[in-house]
Amino acid sequence: MAEQSGGHEPVYLTLDDVLELFAAIVDGTPTEASNQLRSRDGLAGALARPATHAHYEDADLALQAAVLAHGIAETQPFIDGNKRIALVAMLTFLQVNGIRLQATDPELAAWIIGLSAGSTPQELAAEIRHVAQPA
Repeated sequence: MAEQSGGHEPVYLTLDDVLELFAAIVDGTPTEASNQLRSRDGLAGALARPATHAHYEDADLALQAAVLAHGIAETQPFIDGNKRIALVAMLTFLQVNGIRLQATDPELAAWIIGLSAGSTPQELAAEIRHVAQPA
C-alpha cells in the first residue's frame, strides 16, 4: 500500500516544515523551534534521507518515511523532543503523500522508541506497510 501511485514524485518535508511541526508540538513559534535546534545540518541531513533512498534504492514511501524518522531520532537535532518530532514528521510525510496509518498511539510510540533501541528503518518500514491505507 505504501507504493508511490502513478509515478508521481513524493512531497518532501523542508526544514521550515519541520520547524513549524516542532513549534506546534511545543506550542511555540517556528523561531522558538529554531532556537531549540542543536544541529541545523543534522536536521537537514535527516530530511534529505528519504529522497536519497528513493533515488539510489528505489525506496517506497514506507521506507522513505522510516528513514526520515530514523534520521531525526538518530541525529537528535533538537535539544529535546526528537522522538516526538521524528514521529510527527514521519506521519506528516506519509499524509502529504496520500497515506494514513491504521495504528494506535501506543503502537506508533513503540515504533519510535524501537528506533532508539536499535530497530532498523527496514523493520519500521515493514510495520508501516502493514498498517498503511490510502488517505
